[in-house]
Amino acid sequence: MVTPPSSRYRSYRDVLDDLAGRKVLCRIDINLPVGRDGRVESFYKARRHLETTVEVLGDSALVLMSHQGRVGDDNFISMDQHAEWFSERLGDRFKYVADVIGEKALEMIRGLRPGEVLLLDNVRLLAEETLKADVDKLGETIFVSRLAPLFDYFINDAFGALHRAHTSLVGFVPRLPSYMGPLVEEELGVLETVLSGEESCAFILGGAKPETKIRVMRNILASNPNSVFLLGGAIANLFLTVYGSIPKNVANEMMRGVNRDIIRECMEIVEAYGDRIYLPRDFRMVVDGEVVEKPVSRMRPGDRPEDIGSETVERYIEVLKGFDKVMVNGPLGIIENPLTRWGTEQILLFLAGESGMYRVAGGGHIVLALERLGVIDSFNYVSTGGGSLLTLLSGEEPLALRLLSR
Repeated sequence: MVTPPSSRYRSYRDVLDDLAGRKVLCRIDINLPVGRDGRVESFYKARRHLETTVEVLGDSALVLMSHQGRVGDDNFISMDQHAEWFSERLGDRFKYVADVIGEKALEMIRGLRPGEVLLLDNVRLLAEETLKADVDKLGETIFVSRLAPLFDYFINDAFGALHRAHTSLVGFVPRLPSYMGPLVEEELGVLETVLSGEESCAFILGGAKPETKIRVMRNILASNPNSVFLLGGAIANLFLTVYGSIPKNVANEMMRGVNRDIIRECMEIVEAYGDRIYLPRDFRMVVDGEVVEKPVSRMRPGDRPEDIGSETVERYIEVLKGFDKVMVNGPLGIIENPLTRWGTEQILLFLAGESGMYRVAGGGHIVLALERLGVIDSFNYVSTGGGSLLTLLSGEEPLALRLLSR
């Protein structure tokens, strides 16, 4: 497990008294969800950075940089909408340049005054951002070489991107005094609260990429005897297959193409911790535009589980009532479809009303669901991390964080 941030990693607090008036380059994560129309759907991550990063470091001449989307994908857009959002809230002290390392950007960085905030354009406009090389080589890139001499400090406050070893996250560490920022420190503190102590803790896992979530399960079930997992989505299908709950012909169809090593890992987890894993008893599917519920045992070839059913929702809620802490990561159904987000929403609405338990949620789809339901502020904490959260829950220490070790 990751040790407490205050004892393990260099923090902005170490140099806070010296930051005022200095030029500070800060990597943040405002990689926001984008709809089919090209418009940003949620500014939650931007809001969190405004409340932490900008609020705490705002007395410096602060330059922010982030990626947005992946080259070639629909969500690969400029920072224009992000800049508009920040400008509406920061007014004249906020600046934006549609550039990263060109002369326009360099000129604005040189002229930035203490108290002003400058946002650079999408760092993935630069091919060097995703260059695969060791840290020292990344520190020698044109990207880093052009920007580093203009700054006094580098702050990594991109919790949601910590699991990536990209140039903007690790390449400046060899070139500048480097520290983690206030949002990263806050997020790590919340994780420590969730993972430490003897209180009982339930983890709700769903969504895609079951191989990542298997590592999370193995790590937490082994290290915390008071933990359980309630599953949905692709990882639930895997475990239902291992348990033999799904008819064999259906299971064979669902598992086609799944790596045998993953299935073997599931079997090992079931053998060691099967009594601490809760699985769906029924599913919801859309047939000819109508929602149909089916018990797991009555699934037929061609059936596509798209949401957890009403019996599963009732059971999961009863299970959750007995826990001190709950963490949600990933939807329990196909969240993009209004007809198949019902199960996820029912669980989130229940948790929103349970003020007696410590509730943490994370992952982009879950954030969107909480905003849509109007209950995002009812949770104790909503993380800006998705993949980074899973990496840390797996017991791994990302390179971007390890480089900041004391």
